[in-house]
Amino acid sequence: MATFQKRGDRWRAIVRKKGHPAQSKTFSTKARAKAWAKSVEGGIEEQAAGGGVSLGSMTLGDLLDLHMAHLDRISSRGRKNKAGDRTLRKGLGEETLLSELSYSKLADFCTTRRDVDGVSASTVKSDIMHLSGAITTGTVEADLPTRLKEMMATWREGLRRAGLIGSPQSRDRRPTDKELGDLLTHTKHNKALRRIRYNDLIRFAVASCMRLDEICSLRWEDVDHEAGTVIIRLRKHPRQKTDQEVPLMGESQAILEDQPRIDERVFPYGAESVSNGFRRICRHLEIEDLHFHDLRHEGISRLFERGYQIQEVALVSGHRDWGSLRRYVNLRAGDLAKKDRDR
Repeated sequence: MATFQKRGDRWRAIVRKKGHPAQSKTFSTKARAKAWAKSVEGGIEEQAAGGGVSLGSMTLGDLLDLHMAHLDRISSRGRKNKAGDRTLRKGLGEETLLSELSYSKLADFCTTRRDVDGVSASTVKSDIMHLSGAITTGTVEADLPTRLKEMMATWREGLRRAGLIGSPQSRDRRPTDKELGDLLTHTKHNKALRRIRYNDLIRFAVASCMRLDEICSLRWEDVDHEAGTVIIRLRKHPRQKTDQEVPLMGESQAILEDQPRIDERVFPYGAESVSNGFRRICRHLEIEDLHFHDLRHEGISRLFERGYQIQEVALVSGHRDWGSLRRYVNLRAGDLAKKDRDR
């Protein structure tokens, strides 16, 4: 038997059934509370018949909470996971029951992301894959019916065929020598940019081949000055938390040691702030389509150009799959022709 209580401008539903623990949840409307209570009661009956957890007994917010806790145990959430979580909660609604998910609802979500938010099909795919991962977590950890996971796979294929989600295009952008020179000159002499040491960050990104999140997370305690190495904590990995010791290549150790010790971090800046500022600098210099992450691409490509073997580059870049390094090996055709002529 379900009861409903008005609490301010929200409604609390309470379901009590003999032989089962009481369940309660608060919603923004009474209609939502009633729908949830009805689904919970139906789910209890399904369980009694051996049917497992009802999709109507869990909201999208509950599922995402479960998934984020799962990710926190096995990996680093990272900005992408947090962004995907926020986007799904806002776009699909935290109070949406899992039983209300459908292809049309996901298609509307994807269309809005593309047409209103102006994001690419690959970004939308990232959101959908976060939802798909959450559903997998739910089937494993909350005994959700496996049919939801099967339906999600079908919905993903439909969204792909409709062009609403897609894989990212391989990016091979590298700064030209002039662009890199302009960036370093501007960041060295512009006093307004001295709060964040962009000149050092740009040079360090190219020399170390690190991601921006990794750079902004480096701690002094993880630097081995004698060995010329540093430990990157929770380095990007799809399935687990992992720390990695990497060599400080080129001028990266000198740049690192030149930083003032004002914080436990070597570069005590927010990655998002650095990224936004870098875009503004590029606009000011009229440098088009250059991302801070492209500096990592530049650094990795330079290592190959200097003759390092793929296993050596992988030790610096952190790639577990050597095959994935192919997208970073973007040797300029002109450079290869010159090398051949000089032999």
